[in-house]
Amino acid sequence: MAKICAVLAVALLFPSAAAAHLRTGTVAVDYRTRIVRRPAGPVSAGVYQSDRAIHVSVRPGHRLVVYGYLGEPLLRVGDGGPATAVRSPTAQATRLVVHDRSAVWHDVRTSRSRWSIPMSIDGLRTVLAGTTTKLAHPALWPWLLILALMGVASLRIRPSALGVASAVAAGVVAVGFMLSAYADPGTWIAGVDEIFFIVAGVGVLRWGPPAARLPSALWLALVGLAVGLSKGQVFLHALVLSPLPGTVVRLGASIAIGAGLAGTVAGCLAYIRSEA
Repeated sequence: MAKICAVLAVALLFPSAAAAHLRTGTVAVDYRTRIVRRPAGPVSAGVYQSDRAIHVSVRPGHRLVVYGYLGEPLLRVGDGGPATAVRSPTAQATRLVVHDRSAVWHDVRTSRSRWSIPMSIDGLRTVLAGTTTKLAHPALWPWLLILALMGVASLRIRPSALGVASAVAAGVVAVGFMLSAYADPGTWIAGVDEIFFIVAGVGVLRWGPPAARLPSALWLALVGLAVGLSKGQVFLHALVLSPLPGTVVRLGASIAIGAGLAGTVAGCLAYIRSEA
């Protein structure tokens, strides 16, 4: 049993080590940025909530010029050619990236409560304008209460049930972030790993030999705990960057952490009793 627990612990460390080399994306932020005025016509523009970066694209046959902090041209898109970054102080400061007839850049102007970015479309001046609002931090007490309830539940619920509850909740949270508009390859790799570990643990728990039931319950509890803790930002920041509602994500992460911790403790106690 001790060797099995050691293997589980080492296996859980490998996703963490891999995540250190993969940008898995932001899961929650404190600011909400909205666009209140978009350029009319052939330009599509938006803002990413994860880092307030601006993205624009222009239909063929139209010209766009975006102006920088000093009023100088920052970006040009010709009638039929690709977007080009203009050599300017703003271009160097905003990490401007162009691709075909679209571009993305980090514009410091979006950090203001009310902001605007001047542009010209086919020679006509216009602006992209919006607002950035700081949101209140979410309350922690409901999620701490869930953790406490899970601790009490460990006295009456079997380790296998706690492990499954933790893993299922973690799987829902992981899939939510995989389907987010802000998911990058790192998010998908981590999510697929987590789902694989959960399915493997449930399979052993359901169809494996009796001697493997308790280790598989511990496996599921540890995986759920690890996934829940990896999404801990959702408890500290107001806006959760998932297609699921923020309350649902926090509830899922709370169950994953609480049931995972309770299942781990209950499983270890069950092993001690079986060896006594």
